[in-house]
Order: sequence, then structure tokens, then C-alpha cells
Amino acid sequence: MSFCSPRVTLILALGLTATACSSALEEPPDETGQTRDAIRDGYLDNADRAVVGIYNAEIGAICTGSLIAPNLVLTARHCVSDMANELDGQITCRSTKFTDTHLAGRILVTTDAEITRDSAFYAGREIVLLPGNDADSFCGNDQAILILDELIPESDAAPLVPRVDVPLVEGEEYYAIGFGATNDMSTGAGLRRRRDKLFIDCVADGCPASVVKRTEWVGDTGICEGDSGGPSLDLMHRVIGVTSRGAEGCEYPIYGYVYGWAEWIKETAVRAADLGGYEEPSWARGFPTDPVYSAEVGAACEQPEHCATNACLDGYCTRPCSEIATCPDGYSCSEELGGFCAKLPEPPPEDRGGDEEVVEDGGDEASAGSCSINPRPDP
Repeated sequence: MSFCSPRVTLILALGLTATACSSALEEPPDETGQTRDAIRDGYLDNADRAVVGIYNAEIGAICTGSLIAPNLVLTARHCVSDMANELDGQITCRSTKFTDTHLAGRILVTTDAEITRDSAFYAGREIVLLPGNDADSFCGNDQAILILDELIPESDAAPLVPRVDVPLVEGEEYYAIGFGATNDMSTGAGLRRRRDKLFIDCVADGCPASVVKRTEWVGDTGICEGDSGGPSLDLMHRVIGVTSRGAEGCEYPIYGYVYGWAEWIKETAVRAADLGGYEEPSWARGFPTDPVYSAEVGAACEQPEHCATNACLDGYCTRPCSEIATCPDGYSCSEELGGFCAKLPEPPPEDRGGDEEVVEDGGDEASAGSCSINPRPDP
């Protein structure tokens, strides 16, 4: 099986001129991969603006990335670094290494649906690489984060949420988005495309160890040149993977596992928020990424389907809760209900008709009606 990494080279001044990935071997070994994969059989996508196009002006190449905070883009490391021991994009897990990292200021990001020389670009400020002694080995480490020099306003693109708290399951459905080509000849690169109804083949240790590392997973099909760094997303629209490499013919896509590098992503998000002067995303603090934990509570309902959370309790919509995902005012997290928000009981009405008890100075407490307080100590 032959693999490529999905980065496409182009010259913006001359338009989109892409180079195809070609294999030097007719039958390369199984651990070989190509670093040039696009969304084959996908459809044009003008809506998902947080899936950004990346133009690396240092080497004249395009990639894809995920905006996961106003100044934070998750992408593939081979989109921002040179590599050793690879030929025409061919990757061998035993020997292919990352070498020099490119200048962050030469990495440009756009939320436009097409990458052209007229696109509105945001420049990089810093490139954050994975930690660890073996982080320069290609396989298992093909993720990087680009911190931008300025914030992308939410009116331009609302950041995506990375699924950093829940592992993937074999057979789970996902969709993929990228700016890559539609075939191995680089046709159509530079346009954002999306493909739905894809399914996870294997995850981490459940995949062939010679081809896939424990911080990676294998998807369905459909990624080609230019999709490098682009996201795969679950049906809750959370980023679950970063496109790394795939077989010729846009098959056997291998993704970097977002959950596998969750702590690194969260730590970088906190630092990027500090640099950008905004509050860090809730998921970086440990808040659940499932949107059900952010749903409103209290709307009237008769059936579970009347609620966005599919949970109707005593005539009102509720949601799951936890120690971190606390309930709104007037509700408590009920263990008896399996961790759902429940209304607090109404306080008894105040009795304003009776005589008020008066406690002389020096008494143990003072009360007025049903309200009682501990006395303030004498100075």
C-alpha cells in the first residue's frame, strides 16, 4: 500500500498550480505513506468558514486547518515543517523525520472558500509543535498548532470545538473538509469541499502498528492533495482528526488523533488566550465538549423530543450536568436522576402575619419572621 501526505504546492501569483504526488515505487512497503491527500467526491462548502485554507508562502504550498480559538489553528506538522527521508511525498514510518520548521509569519490563513491571491489572510505569529523526545518522527506526530498574529472575529468564523474529552469508536460516522484536489492529478485544489457519511475504520492500537501509531486513526476514503491538516468532524461538529496521509487514489486516510494529544491542545489554547487577551475556551478548562451540556434548561415540554437535549423532566427541559458543567441558578445536579439538572424546591412562603420575635443584645441569634442570621460579633 502506498501513502502520500496531502500538501499541494502552488504559486499564487500565477494562480493555483498544483503538483501531483507520485510514487517512486510501484509496490512500496506497507509502512510507506504519501503526504499529499483532497476531498474526492465531495461538494463545495461555503459555510464551514472555521475550516481555513493555509498558504505557506515559504514553500508555495496549500494546506487546510481548523480554527479552534480566535487565534488558534490546528493543522498538520508537515504543512509547516521540512521533512527528511521522504521522496516526492512518500512517507516511511521507520525513517521519515521532521526537520526545520518554517517561519510562522510566512504561514497565511484565510476563511474564504477559495484560496487566491486576493483572499483575506491572517498571518501566523508562532508555531507550536508536539512535545516529546520522539516528536520529530513523522508517523504519530503529524500535528502542529499555529498561533495567529491577530484574532479572527467570530463574525468571520466561529471557532470549532476539538473533541478532547471523549475517545473515538470504530465504526463511528464522521465527515471531512479540506481545500485539496479531487484526484491524484491535483485537479480542483484550493476550493473548500466537504464529504459526508464517512466511517472510522480503526483507532489507535486497534490499527496495524506498522502503518498507524497510537496517536492516529484510519478513516474511510476521499482525501487527496491539499487536504493536509484539514479536519474530520463528528456528527456534533467537533474536530476529531487532523489529515496526515493516505494511499494513492485518495484512499485509506490516516488522521492525527485529537483525543490522543488532548492535553497539548488544551495547554496551547490556554496560552493562546493569554496572548490574545480573551477568556480561554471552556473545553480548555475541562468543560465537556458535548453541546448538550451547554443547552438551556427550563423550557416547557411534554415529551423528550420537545427538548434539544431529548430530556423532559416534570414538564420542563433539562440537560446533563457534572461538577464542572454545573446547572443554572434555580437548579441542582441530581444524582438520583443520573446527573441531570432538577429544579430546586420552592422555599416556603414567609409568614408575615405573626409577631416577630425580638432577641435582646447578647442573645445567640436574631430572626425576623422566617429569616435568621448569626449575630455579628462585637468589635
